[in-house]
Amino acid sequence: MAQNAAAATSVRVVTYNILAQVYAKSAWFPWTPRALMKSKARRANVQKKLLALDADLMALQELDGYEPSEENDARWKSWLREHGYESRYVQRTKKSNAKKDGSCVAWRASTFALEDSRNLEYNDIGYDLYGRDDANDETNENEARRRYLRDCVGNLTLLRRIKDGALVVFASTHLYWDPECADVKLAQAKMLIAECVKFRDEALIRAEGRPVHVIIGGDFNSDPQSDVYGAMNAAFTSVSNGREPQFTNVTPSFTACIDYVFLSSGVRVVAVDEQPARDTLGEGLPNTEQPSDHLPVAAKIEFD
Repeated sequence: MAQNAAAATSVRVVTYNILAQVYAKSAWFPWTPRALMKSKARRANVQKKLLALDADLMALQELDGYEPSEENDARWKSWLREHGYESRYVQRTKKSNAKKDGSCVAWRASTFALEDSRNLEYNDIGYDLYGRDDANDETNENEARRRYLRDCVGNLTLLRRIKDGALVVFASTHLYWDPECADVKLAQAKMLIAECVKFRDEALIRAEGRPVHVIIGGDFNSDPQSDVYGAMNAAFTSVSNGREPQFTNVTPSFTACIDYVFLSSGVRVVAVDEQPARDTLGEGLPNTEQPSDHLPVAAKIEFD
């Protein structure tokens, strides 16, 4: 009986960088059979993977084709809805390039309902530090500003659990990749923390005494020894509670743990899915079982 009660109150959460099709070039993944990198085949494999994960909450990164276009007919929004999920998408900004991917938040429509939302544009860090004018000025100050203009975004939602009214700020984000820009990534993480806390505090005003939980999923492009991980895990807590898997991104040239789910106090971890052994993954990802170069991070949680 207790087991059934726990199952009824638990929530399954996943964060997953699904590898945008625009980046899924065979030349960049020569170890992967070319047939697996074709858009329709790989999208079908990603969708199969998502259904198998059976999440209530999904934070997805590098999603392109949310709405159909001439360039991409993925139709992720309608596919998610067909499988019982409502969703919200924030495409990357385009200051430095014509970015075509973004971060998506999806929630099981029978379990959660959308209350509020907001976008984060990490380019604002550079603008706040150095201003927005004279964008073509080659002064040192504007060179410093350009260092922060990486077009990374965050997608924040406030969700209400339908059965009991529990509120949760659920976020998906993708921080900048370059290891030479650790300071940029740390600034992005600090902005994310501040905005999630601000969003939670504003939600508390209308929560009528109920707690407001925070769950953040993302590709942080930072390992567990990084300042980014330290800042995130100090403000919230990783679902793995400091015992992170050895890897969540697996290629011949780079294998590391860089994807995480962070939780506020008042959210308990029931179980975390184990990652596959490295020797089962071949030379690198994607492969026949894993359609992205990243592995999903999945956990079962409960709210106090």
